[in-house]
Amino acid sequence: MITVSVGGNRAEMSEDFDVAVVGARCAGSPLAIKLARAGVRTVLIDKDEFPSDTPSTHFFQAEGLLSLQRLGVMERLKSTGAPIISEAHNRIGDLVVRSRWPTRPGDVGGAMCVRRPVLDTILVQRAREVGVEVRTGTRAMSLIGNGRVRGVRVRDSTGREVDVTARLVAGADGRGSLVARQAGARAYNITANERAGFWAYYDGVPITPPVTAYLHRWDEEFVIATPTDSGLFLVIILAPVHRLAAFRADSERTFEEHVARDGVVSDIVAGHPRTGRLFSVLGFTGYFRESAGPGWVLVGDAGHFKDPAPAQGISDALRQVDRLAPAIIAGLGRGEAALDAETEQWWRWRDEDAAEKYWFAQDLGRGGPVPLVFAEMTGRLHEQGRITELVDVFNHRRRPSTVLTPARLLGAAARLSLRGDALSRQQILRETRGMLSREMQRRRLNRQPVYAPMRQQETPAEIAVPA
Repeated sequence: MITVSVGGNRAEMSEDFDVAVVGARCAGSPLAIKLARAGVRTVLIDKDEFPSDTPSTHFFQAEGLLSLQRLGVMERLKSTGAPIISEAHNRIGDLVVRSRWPTRPGDVGGAMCVRRPVLDTILVQRAREVGVEVRTGTRAMSLIGNGRVRGVRVRDSTGREVDVTARLVAGADGRGSLVARQAGARAYNITANERAGFWAYYDGVPITPPVTAYLHRWDEEFVIATPTDSGLFLVIILAPVHRLAAFRADSERTFEEHVARDGVVSDIVAGHPRTGRLFSVLGFTGYFRESAGPGWVLVGDAGHFKDPAPAQGISDALRQVDRLAPAIIAGLGRGEAALDAETEQWWRWRDEDAAEKYWFAQDLGRGGPVPLVFAEMTGRLHEQGRITELVDVFNHRRRPSTVLTPARLLGAAARLSLRGDALSRQQILRETRGMLSREMQRRRLNRQPVYAPMRQQETPAEIAVPA
């Protein structure tokens, strides 16, 4: 049984809520909004004041847009100047494909990119409007309880400590989650990054319809680019980790060299000034964490983080909240045992829902060249007029296994073998065997997770710093 307790001096006073949400960004604020709308007494706690930044691709797709519309913030997001994205421009190896961003009737649009100081501030403001007790500039210090979590001790900007008691504490406090650490949540199926992220903004880039997002991966290069809010244009470089020495030696020059390698993106930003500093994330790990227990639950990056290559974090958080909020509401009405059962069932759903995309993200973020068989599968989808099926994987409306099927993999390998020489056939065989072997291993891990050694349990938060 997990044991948690307060430490240090006695808190000055105690306050009581149904749910205390720790972390007020794109998982915590939406969860608090949904709970408060249902009449749940909710407090939202965050150490930061808003606006403030956090590392993010700040990109969200059709399902995320729908979630934000249901939260009542869509018009405010549009007013930031962030355009609705309607096309995808993809490069996979030598294949370049422009396609519409797939949508369904009732969708807001294909995708959008909004910087986190803007997005998160809008969400926090909305939480206040619907009756959430918002405590920004307030640091969660420790969980309180013994055997069952019964709240959180916090310290405000004046140094005053308060015990906030609650029937449930929801940790939405990111990769370095205090809630996860204090609840003893174990990490499992950990993956290491093979690329480092660098990003910057260009000012005044003209945006004309159709509004397009760019995802280009060829050789060892990986570039993501998209218009964002306030008239800015975002460029992200995901560089293989063996190039970190060059970035450390001269980050500005190395970043611009990487942008220049992408002829399409470099033409778009040519003649337009960079604004602000260059940001970087040099290391991260992917993981799942145990995400529910007696009186606590983890949502968003606190409970699960995948490689950022497919830009899924925000949409994932919103998707999780859409399922978690009604589970909490149902459990609160039926007592502690029912609440724990609801959050544990949600955790199992989260793992099943996220597993395929987790491994897909790891493959997309690999440091080496694009596998020939993957490029061939993509090319065949394009020839058949079905490339939007692959884009719908990013929308979270198709599972990778329904698009990148074993039959398509073997078909791609056969076509490449017929066209290639003996050396390329050996490479194709190695790639195909490797992909099939990894798929079998991953299915085993989905059924029987491998837990990290204790020294790896506390996953450090990503930090945005000048490169």
